[in-house]
Amino acid sequence: MKKRIRVLISGAGSGTSGNAIRALRATKPKPHTIGMHHDRFVIKQSLADQNYLCPEPSSRGFVDAISDIIKRKRINVVIPTDDGAVKAISDGRDRVPIDLLLPRRDTIDLCQDKFALNVFLRTRDVPAPVTYEVRSLRQIARIFARFTRTGVLWCRARRGSRSFAATPVATVEQARAWIIQWRDLQGVQVSDFTLGEYLPGRHFIVPSVWHNGQLLCTQAVEVLSYFAVGNNPSGTFSLSCLAKTIVAPEALQAALRAVRTVDPSPSGVFSVELKETADGVPFVTEINVGRFPAGIMTLLATGDDNMIAVFASAASGNLITVQAPYGSSVERYLVRDIDAIPGVFSATDLTMDIVRVGTFR
Repeated sequence: MKKRIRVLISGAGSGTSGNAIRALRATKPKPHTIGMHHDRFVIKQSLADQNYLCPEPSSRGFVDAISDIIKRKRINVVIPTDDGAVKAISDGRDRVPIDLLLPRRDTIDLCQDKFALNVFLRTRDVPAPVTYEVRSLRQIARIFARFTRTGVLWCRARRGSRSFAATPVATVEQARAWIIQWRDLQGVQVSDFTLGEYLPGRHFIVPSVWHNGQLLCTQAVEVLSYFAVGNNPSGTFSLSCLAKTIVAPEALQAALRAVRTVDPSPSGVFSVELKETADGVPFVTEINVGRFPAGIMTLLATGDDNMIAVFASAASGNLITVQAPYGSSVERYLVRDIDAIPGVFSATDLTMDIVRVGTFR
C-alpha cells in the first residue's frame, strides 16, 4: 500500500507555494501539506494544512528547522520554491533525514551562476548566447567592441531570479549607467554583471522532472507576454502573464540536451529557459534547478499529467507512469494577473461566453 504523500513546502504564503499546493490538491488522495516561511505576515496567506514560522534560508537554522519538521510530521517530500531555499537545502542535505529528489550540489551551484553555466554550455557545443563577464567599468567598451553586429546587448546579473538587474543596452554609456545605478543603489558589484548577445525571438520554458537519470516528464511552454512589461526598460520579465503549452521539437531537444550536459544522471526538477535567435534557433539562456518555474506552475498541473504530482510521487518513492512524457500536444493557455488565481483555458474556452462589442442583439 502506498504511503500518503506528506509535503513540506518552503515559501509558504507566496504565490508560488499557493500554485504548488493547488496542483497537489488536484490529485487523489490529496497530499498533506506543511508550509514554512520566515515572514510571519506572508505565512498568514499560506494554503497549507499546517504552517511553521522558521529561520531564513540564509541561516543555518533553516535546514535544522526542515529536519525537525520532517521528523515531527513524517514528511516524505520537500518542495523548495525559490533559489535561496534550493541552495540552503542542497548545502545541508546531509542533515536532512529523508532522501531528496534534488539535483546534485555541484549542478545546483553551476546553474545558479548564469555566467558559469553559459561558459560551461558553450564549451560543450550547447547553443547559448555569447556572453562576457564585466570585471570593471573600463572593460565595458572592450566587450561592446567584440560584437560586430549592430543592435543591443543583454546586460544582467549573473545570479538571481525574476530578471534581476536585467535590461537590453544599446551603447557603452547605457550599460555603464545601468550597472552604476545597481551598484550605488542596490549594492550589486560591477563584477556581478554580464553582457551578452540579445536574442529577439520567441521565449520558451521547458521544465522537466528526472529520477536517477530517467526522464519522467517534460513540457515545452511559450511565454507570450509578461508582467510589468511597460514598467521596465527590457520589455520582458521572467514572470509571464500569458503563456501556452506548445509542441516545439527544437526547443525541447535543446533543453533536454542542456540538462544531460550539466548532469549526466539528473534527478529532480530542471527548468530550461531558451530564446530564439533572429534566425529562429533556440539558445539556452539559463537553467533553474531544484524548483518549478513560478510563472507557469499552474500550466504544468493541468491535463492528464500533473508534473507537480509526478515529482511528489517520485520523491516519495512511487514512480508514476506518464502518458505523454515528452509533453502534451493539446494547446492550453495560462492567464495570470496580480491578486488573481491563475486560470488555464483551451483555445475554445477563450472565446466561450464572451460577447464581442458590436454584436449586441
